[in-house]
Amino acid sequence: MARAKGVAVFGIAIWLPACGSSEPPANAGSGSAQASVISCTHWHREPVPGTETVLINNTWNEAWAEAQPHSQCLLRRPSGTGDQYGWRWDWPQYKPDESYAAPEVLFGWKAWDGGVSTSSALPRRISDIAELAVDFKVELEADATHNLHTGMWITTSDIPTEAANIADIRNEIMVWFSDPADLGSGTYDGELTLGGTEFELWHTVNEPDASSGTTHAWTMLTYAAKSDQAQASFDLKLVLDDAVERGFVDANHAVGGVELISEVFGGSGELWIERFDVRVTEN
Repeated sequence: MARAKGVAVFGIAIWLPACGSSEPPANAGSGSAQASVISCTHWHREPVPGTETVLINNTWNEAWAEAQPHSQCLLRRPSGTGDQYGWRWDWPQYKPDESYAAPEVLFGWKAWDGGVSTSSALPRRISDIAELAVDFKVELEADATHNLHTGMWITTSDIPTEAANIADIRNEIMVWFSDPADLGSGTYDGELTLGGTEFELWHTVNEPDASSGTTHAWTMLTYAAKSDQAQASFDLKLVLDDAVERGFVDANHAVGGVELISEVFGGSGELWIERFDVRVTEN
């Protein structure tokens, strides 16, 4: 943590590069022979050394595969600047309405998982955040049935709990930076421009857990960029402020963490993180 002029700034970065494979003994994608598998175990968490982030092999809706063959693995490969991290997936074909999985890298804390936050910067109440800057770049080769987004779970409390605290969730906010199959859904709220990026906005009230893990529901917001991009530098506080202004989100509620996710609606793909930086500036 650094302070200047009464402002607290928190940040972390992963600087990584390009392409690989996933599950043993797979050999797909450029450079896959150099990649090693960290784990293909569902929900495996792998802290990224030297950072305040963790990789999560998120298979949240595996039941949607209906017992058809599928796999998803976290990956590592060497480079001249240190280890690179990513993941690869192979799920059944696309079916409307739901995704299968959401492999991710997380900065902060999730009410779904509980445990210790990866950073003292989050959770934090929206009203206490001046800037929530994310800067990322990935290399992604995949069937079109996916999206690439940053996600935030909004809770009433700003205290991370050891146990999962799903009932405390009030909002899911997704900022889709790539959506090659136009998978957005919900009530359409029109177009807007934030931070120089053009978005389309959808919302769903009483969004349930499609995996049937809980009966709890929340309001989901999807800000979908109109042009696909595999890299962005963007202030997520702009999205939070817009959601508050529209009455969807309470400014006294808290952001648990920031996730960079490839949400999988079917097919196969491979992602490598070149950089992922999150900076929280406090009011």
